[in-house]
Amino acid sequence: MSSTLDLGLEEVSDGDGDNVTDWCLEHFREHYGDDSISKDDVWEYLYGVMHAPDWRDKYKHDLQRNLPRVPFASDFGAFRAAGRELMDLHIGYDEVPEHPVDCLLDGEVDNDGASDAIADPSAYRIEKLVWGKGADKKADRSVLEVNARCRLVNIPDAAHAYTISGRSPLKWAIDSLRHKHDSKSGITDDPNEWEAWADEPYNLIRHLRRLIHVSVESARIIGELPPSLTPED
Repeated sequence: MSSTLDLGLEEVSDGDGDNVTDWCLEHFREHYGDDSISKDDVWEYLYGVMHAPDWRDKYKHDLQRNLPRVPFASDFGAFRAAGRELMDLHIGYDEVPEHPVDCLLDGEVDNDGASDAIADPSAYRIEKLVWGKGADKKADRSVLEVNARCRLVNIPDAAHAYTISGRSPLKWAIDSLRHKHDSKSGITDDPNEWEAWADEPYNLIRHLRRLIHVSVESARIIGELPPSLTPED
């Protein structure tokens, strides 16, 4: 039996609306000799495999054009468990723990939103999210500046290791949490007015810390994955 499964849509579509078809489930159960494998198990396994560095490297060109082959990894359970953890992180990113990086406000550690508590509306307002500057004037990605008064410091390198389409979650935040004005419609998008932190501005800091947690934990989970491919794949 082949050690990979071709997920060509013309072969797997059975019109039942499931993310994993009966056809696919049958192949997984047959390969691993385990009829207890469920569609959820396969879905989580696939999510884990699609984060495997060896799989992503082998199929990096296919991912830009069509559906790649999915391997039957030697350790189904490891990839199922990793996929479940990654899905929990990525779907529930707004509820994960905050990574313990310090927020400096006016040079003082402010890790509980003290200024927010005394109704200082400017304390955590986004002016422009940018990386800090090192002594050599190059970007220092251990520092994220929120405004002239507020910054996150001691951001770990692991926060930049996990990327989606080439950007870490923090880089996505930098690119999306910007003041935007559409000249044709006259509409201005001010991220400070977003519901998540409009009434409690310190929620922005909590949000950024959660993105760091997602990045760090995703990098850890991916780094602990066994090989997904065999020499024959």
